[in-house]
Amino acid sequence: MKKINVLLATVSLFAITSSLPLYAQTDNPEQDMQACNEQNCDDEIRKLHSIARHGSFDAMTLLSMVYATGDGREADPEKALSFLQRAVNHDHPMAVFLFSEWHRQGIVVAQDLQQADKFLTEAVKLEYPPAQYKKALQLLQQPDENNIAEGLSLLEKASEKRLFDAMFLLARLKQQGAFTAVDLEGAAQLFKNLVLSGHQESRPYLKETIAMLESKPAAAELVADLQQSYDMEVIKVVGRDFKPANMLTNVVTQLRNRGSYTTGIMKKNYNNACYSSPSNACMTVITQRVDKDLVQMLTGRP
Repeated sequence: MKKINVLLATVSLFAITSSLPLYAQTDNPEQDMQACNEQNCDDEIRKLHSIARHGSFDAMTLLSMVYATGDGREADPEKALSFLQRAVNHDHPMAVFLFSEWHRQGIVVAQDLQQADKFLTEAVKLEYPPAQYKKALQLLQQPDENNIAEGLSLLEKASEKRLFDAMFLLARLKQQGAFTAVDLEGAAQLFKNLVLSGHQESRPYLKETIAMLESKPAAAELVADLQQSYDMEVIKVVGRDFKPANMLTNVVTQLRNRGSYTTGIMKKNYNNACYSSPSNACMTVITQRVDKDLVQMLTGRP
């Protein structure tokens, strides 16, 4: 049986990405250790409190991070747990997944791997893509055919919802024939979508897959399409004055604009308008990277 080595890296946990998705970055990652310095997030956090009082589970989850990390407010583990528990009790997928990680890492609550796995399973049942991806990684590392089949299924589901890590891993597996049959066409399409979304790590793999397909006469049309995508310049616009606090402002604005706060995760439908004209209106909140602080949650910085 083939095994994944480098591919099965540790799951990253907290970020905000767009549904394309695109990643926000700072020009100087070392400069800002916190999202909220000198009360620059005070208004946004006050608004989050107001939105949370109206039933927004997204706001509750964000506030749980604020009080867990002490970023923007004095750290208050009891308040952090209270906010997150309310969202968890209403089966909010992002909150359930975060609660799993808190138990796994011993953040706010005592470390409890059984509870961590329990809430991870719940988040998977709620079809939360980062949870599906993390569970897939666990299953693929266990030498059992049923586990592998379930792991691949979860990876497919997370990929369909455009979770970068899941798409990239699935593409590599299809390309190498690890745990599944070799599927160069499927791998190429995934790499293509990633490249067009600005995922630079996928570029060499797309090029490699194109070279592998060139020997197949029947794939000539596909190769031409893939090569065109590879040659296309993807422009990333990164503001020089970008601050994580600005991202928090955007999140608060989106939550307020929704009007109703009982539907849970802040997520727009993936429609043509989102793909053809990227904007804040297409942004999705997902827990994806290391949940060490609010900056990483907002910027996606590893």
